[in-house]
Amino acid sequence: MKTHSAPSTAAKGSDLAETGTNDNTPAIAGVAAALIAAGGGTALAVHRRKTRHTA
Repeated sequence: MKTHSAPSTAAKGSDLAETGTNDNTPAIAGVAAALIAAGGGTALAVHRRKTRHTA
């Protein structure tokens, strides 16, 4: 019994996905953290402002 196997795609080299980290990852993470902190601060300020005027 003879089995047929598909040719390996690793032999081509150019069809493989790139792995590893990107050089922009720390910058993107920093910007994301800053936006989350700014949004949280804004939400807190709006909440305090609303409760101060209604009380």
